[in-house]
Amino acid sequence: MPNPTVITDAELTGLLKNVYSQFREKVQNLVTPFLAQLQKGKAGGPRNMRWGGNNVFFDVVTGRPSGATFSQGGYFPPDTTATEVQGNVGVVRAYTTRQIDGLAFVGTQSKDAAFTTIATKTMEEIKDASKLLMQQALHNKPDGIVALIGTASTTTSIIVSSPYGLAGAGQGALLLSVGDYIAVLDTSASDAVLGRAAITAISNSGDNATLTLGTAIAGMAATDKIVKATTTDTSFNVAMNGLVNITNRGGSYATLHNISASTYNIWDATRMVAGTDTPDVNQPTESDIWDLIQRINGRSGKDAMARPQDFFMMTTPGLGKKLMESMVAQRRFTAGEFSTTIKGGYKAVEICGVKCYLDYYVPAGTIYLLHLPSLAWVDAKDWGFVEFEGAGPWRWIQGRDAFETTYGWYGNLACIARNSHGMITGYTDTVRYSHV
Repeated sequence: MPNPTVITDAELTGLLKNVYSQFREKVQNLVTPFLAQLQKGKAGGPRNMRWGGNNVFFDVVTGRPSGATFSQGGYFPPDTTATEVQGNVGVVRAYTTRQIDGLAFVGTQSKDAAFTTIATKTMEEIKDASKLLMQQALHNKPDGIVALIGTASTTTSIIVSSPYGLAGAGQGALLLSVGDYIAVLDTSASDAVLGRAAITAISNSGDNATLTLGTAIAGMAATDKIVKATTTDTSFNVAMNGLVNITNRGGSYATLHNISASTYNIWDATRMVAGTDTPDVNQPTESDIWDLIQRINGRSGKDAMARPQDFFMMTTPGLGKKLMESMVAQRRFTAGEFSTTIKGGYKAVEICGVKCYLDYYVPAGTIYLLHLPSLAWVDAKDWGFVEFEGAGPWRWIQGRDAFETTYGWYGNLACIARNSHGMITGYTDTVRYSHV
């Protein structure tokens, strides 16, 4: 019988070449829908404030105009005036850094040697990481907590949950990735830093995530806080304002911009609790949304039914599915139903006339209704490379044939009319649809 040479024969190993295509695809989910809605300079979006060295101050009229009356005898009523207070907001600083060996610049310059140059890859990656940081921070609060420890198995292995430091808010690794450099804060000792380490591996199980740390940290225990960090400091209490504190979630964040809702009740967002302020904790409905709209309108005069273009609604994909099921007899959830395009090219469905997007960074069980013109960016320096007077974005690393670059931002998110926003929390929401 003939014994022909076939392509799988070991003798042909040295003859065959690898054929490479030019495809280079990012397969991680990098969507940042809420960040896209807050783009600066867009009609119907947030306002802009220019920061100075002593914060940005703005005026809030918290008092209701009063004192008018009728008089048959023509007598004037006593004098009164509506209370006004000043709010102020400062800036925070955010950075992303990458370091590259000098040989990598040379080794990736040719299209025959690499799919793209190391410089191009680094620029793309650093911008993507910065956008993801902003998307996550906009949903968080200034303390910067990204998770809580549930179990400290060893000095290099911990089980975390509670993203944003909120119990039941979703998956423990929602705001964490391999490569993140974190600090562990001792809750029992005034949040002292127990240690810092890079995350080298993550294993997910339900809403729990097991983190493997590259450096051992002693003394970790349940309820200790996880925050992003540098080798010198941490992001604890120096992160930007986010929806958790702007909407005064759970009544736990009364003070915003140095104005307290405990002193001025009108300086507060509308908060509803599923099952208490709605008929059913398990089933969100369009009627619940209508009720939230009316409560916000009653407190602030901002009516989402009259000016739906000024409002933006967000919830989780899990609650989005439940809303869909509650409306299934009224509409078909086809591509045509999601024909409304919002900023960033994302698609939304309209509920009570308001655009609603499903964002898996929203804490589980939550529906937000936000008045975008009542939000404001505080500008000091937009995202860009950290450099001095045209010195260039790349810096030489002392004593090494290597270079580093840093992308930075100075700013914050402000809320100039807190009572224009609202939320419903506490819905049963156990199904997760996220990159985790």
